[in-house]
Amino acid sequence: MKLPSARNNGMNMIDISGYALLNLLLLSLSIYSCRSTVQAEQDDERTYVSVAIAENVLFNHTVTTSGRLSPGSELRLGFKTGGIIDSISVREGQYVSKGDNLASLNLSEIRSQLRQAELMYEKSRRDYERTGLLYADTVTTLEQLENTRTALEMAESSLIVARFNLDHSHISAPSDGHVLRILAEENEIIAPGYPVLLFATTVDEWLLKVTVTDRDIVHINHGNRAGVRFDAYPDIAFKGHVTEIAGMADPYTGAFEVSISLSSSGYRLISGFIGRAVIFTSKNDNYLKIPADAIVGANGRNGKIFKYENGHAKRKSIIIREITDSGMLVTGNLKEGDTIIVDGSRYVKDGQHLIITDIW
Repeated sequence: MKLPSARNNGMNMIDISGYALLNLLLLSLSIYSCRSTVQAEQDDERTYVSVAIAENVLFNHTVTTSGRLSPGSELRLGFKTGGIIDSISVREGQYVSKGDNLASLNLSEIRSQLRQAELMYEKSRRDYERTGLLYADTVTTLEQLENTRTALEMAESSLIVARFNLDHSHISAPSDGHVLRILAEENEIIAPGYPVLLFATTVDEWLLKVTVTDRDIVHINHGNRAGVRFDAYPDIAFKGHVTEIAGMADPYTGAFEVSISLSSSGYRLISGFIGRAVIFTSKNDNYLKIPADAIVGANGRNGKIFKYENGHAKRKSIIIREITDSGMLVTGNLKEGDTIIVDGSRYVKDGQHLIITDIW
């Protein structure tokens, strides 16, 4: 049997060592590759997010509504007695001075009634004077004297009424102001007290009459501030305050009427303008303010957010109370100072490891 030479043995040893080295290298590369894969998977599980701090705020509840503008001293003017309208001396929108004649009745009947009352008064006065002389001469009785005195007093009262009716058979301007509407026509028969003219004084006081729901009316009080805007002046916010609150709901709509008093502030306001009002109520509540982007799901007022705790995401339920320009006002499983995930919240899973890149 022939033994292998030393040269051949050396070559075989070198070859065996080469194979071992190659296997070792491949094994190292495989371990490194596995470690890299695990590290990459761990890096993929981390989410980079921006966060915000929950801030406690005192919120003043407001009520937004709209209504029709009218003068604060709007008057319905009419005649004390009925009759035929003889003349209407003004037109709608006309400005008048205090005492100016606005409208008159036909006075034929009323003057006749006044003349009758004057004649009756004169007769009663003469009867009383004659009976007084007779009573002094003991020709008549005390009862007759008292009867004539009673008749005189009644005639005097009738005369006063007739003169009063004559004085109120025309309409005079109660103050400086303007005619808003004419509600009747010349030669029309008008009933006593029926409005003929709608009149507004020049006092710089206006009323915006708005309607609110039963949910809002309980938070509105006399004196509450209000801001009002009109389409005619879209950039002007008129300041006002609540002066009247309805004691019962409208039987047809179920809404409650609220009157807001305001001044023109030097601008020309016209009755009938439609104004949009924001009433600052007396109700205040403490809420937590968070960015709107922090909400990851909502159903009505119920919402979901992610809170940052010990480097991980924790899903929390909240209740959305109000929506403002600066963020969402919420209550629920939060407290002031909690860290809320904002940017990236939609890609976060409950319990996921997080890396903060920015704070709002």
